[in-house]
Amino acid sequence: MRLIDVPVLSTTLAFLAASGAVATAQAPQPKMGAPLNGLSASQLQRFQAGRVDFTHTFQASEGLGPTFNQQSCASCHNNPIGGPGSIEVTRFGFFDPLNGFDPMTSLGGTLLQANTTNVACQEVVPPQANVTAHRVTPSALGIGLIEAIPDADIAYYESNPPSPSVSGRARMVMPLETPGGPMRVGRFGWKAQVATVLTFAGDASLNELGFTNRLVPTESAPNGNLALALMYDPVADPEDGPDAQGLDFIDRITNFQRYLAQPPQTPRSGMSGETIFHSVGCADCHIPSYTTSNDPALEAALRNKVVKPYSDFLLHDMGIAADFIGDGTADIQELRTPLLWGVRSRDPLWHDGRVTGGTFQDRIIGPAGIVSQHAAFGSEAAPSAAAFQALSFTDQLKVVAFLDSLGRAEFDWNGDNVLDHVDLAAFLLARGGGPYTPDDPEAVFDFNQDGAVDSIDLAAFALVYEEDCNSNNTNDLLDVLNGTSGDANGNYIPDECEHCQTSLGFAGAGTFTMQICGDHLTDTSSRATFQLRGGPANGMVLIGIGVAANPYLITPTEYLVPLEPLVAVVDLFTLDMNGELRLVLYGGGTLPVSNWIFQAATFTGSGYDLTNALSVDVGRF
Repeated sequence: MRLIDVPVLSTTLAFLAASGAVATAQAPQPKMGAPLNGLSASQLQRFQAGRVDFTHTFQASEGLGPTFNQQSCASCHNNPIGGPGSIEVTRFGFFDPLNGFDPMTSLGGTLLQANTTNVACQEVVPPQANVTAHRVTPSALGIGLIEAIPDADIAYYESNPPSPSVSGRARMVMPLETPGGPMRVGRFGWKAQVATVLTFAGDASLNELGFTNRLVPTESAPNGNLALALMYDPVADPEDGPDAQGLDFIDRITNFQRYLAQPPQTPRSGMSGETIFHSVGCADCHIPSYTTSNDPALEAALRNKVVKPYSDFLLHDMGIAADFIGDGTADIQELRTPLLWGVRSRDPLWHDGRVTGGTFQDRIIGPAGIVSQHAAFGSEAAPSAAAFQALSFTDQLKVVAFLDSLGRAEFDWNGDNVLDHVDLAAFLLARGGGPYTPDDPEAVFDFNQDGAVDSIDLAAFALVYEEDCNSNNTNDLLDVLNGTSGDANGNYIPDECEHCQTSLGFAGAGTFTMQICGDHLTDTSSRATFQLRGGPANGMVLIGIGVAANPYLITPTEYLVPLEPLVAVVDLFTLDMNGELRLVLYGGGTLPVSNWIFQAATFTGSGYDLTNALSVDVGRF
């Protein structure tokens, strides 16, 4: 199966608008890992170039190490590329009830770099440490939009909590790229320790790859021994530097991450589970939506956009379910509210990955699932968790269904994040039914949420459908809708990608070809497309049919294949201005199966051009 990697929405939108198929200005939501809608051509190029760097595997000769955790950004952010991951890192420190948390910076804390380019630099958790914690990789999807949320809008919920049971705290941090200020509200990382995408790129490049850069030009010291790091580091610092366009590695991966789209939500609104989610207090911390800044300096694709991350980005006391690692002003029991967009495909869950495996339902409401973690002793979320646990099982499942919508691509019937013939077949079954509510499974197809699955939804589906069976760089559904491909049997799959009658070859020196594809014409009520291509514009056509093949040269370059005398010669048709002819053939019926040899001929002005011959099995026409 061939898939379209990145649909060119501008081209398909132009076609559908011209054909009248699009009756709404609403664009389909990008899938997880796709670029933002509305990027310019140059911005999309920067996204794609940055993705190459994001997936690059570093070697020591390029600046990897000497201590590091992974060799590529995509090693951790892999579900999808740029998303969350299951790889864990280790944090350590020392906690004294009288003096608080010691990050043990002099011994390489709090982050353990688990790998090294030379065993002499291998880090270990110091024996003095009495606190260790694992952390899984958070998602970078949509973080350019998150960066664009005004600080004041996040800080608002610190002073105006939605419920008296929560008391989130905005963490103020200094971006690495502006050490002179101003400070910004932190929003990235488990401790809200990062405010900007560029800071995240610079910090992670050093701490995860060992790749020094202009923001952090000094190597990580293995367990605090910087001299050891310099002894086994063959590349001068900073190891990052500008390319021909003047962009460093950290700039290029920043472009990729800033232009990553937010995960989709399907259906976009109206699920009863979301109403229950609000009623039990989940939304007190998981704030549904924000609007990004209208700053003219922002790119249009990021400016003044409504985003639905389901997070307040504040630090909350999670009681005994916390990580007990201090980070600057973030206390050992505080964690930033994780974003819920994309949660449906996230496994493991929780900061340390303790919630893992099973079904999505298991990970949310199972005995050790997310709800149980929220109910931990001392957690601010405990009242909300208790309210959820008091719900009927039916209502709990409605909340699970709502959470399962966060990250689900539109039209993705089976939820595998691939939009293909399986989803198309289910769409066709749903079409004409209803009315559908947002809680119905068929709501994934109701693009404009009018309760019906119809031609408007089909046109939107064509914008994002991914299969390209004929490898023409246009998706198959669009091929059918714009008439590029025949679809005699009406299943919206190009007939040339289904059963094709056997070609016997013997095409001559010209470009004229014949194909019959679609259903097996021996089946009841079968239909197939008869297609001629490569003939002269508006040329006359002769179609010869014989009972057997008996190829012989009738000109120095052209073979006549059907056995003479021919059973039939059809001369009713003329090629179109593109030198093509397309007809629907009907097969099946009650007559015995028979085999016929088809071949077509046209006159080019200097002589006849014959197509290849086909061996055609039919019941009847």
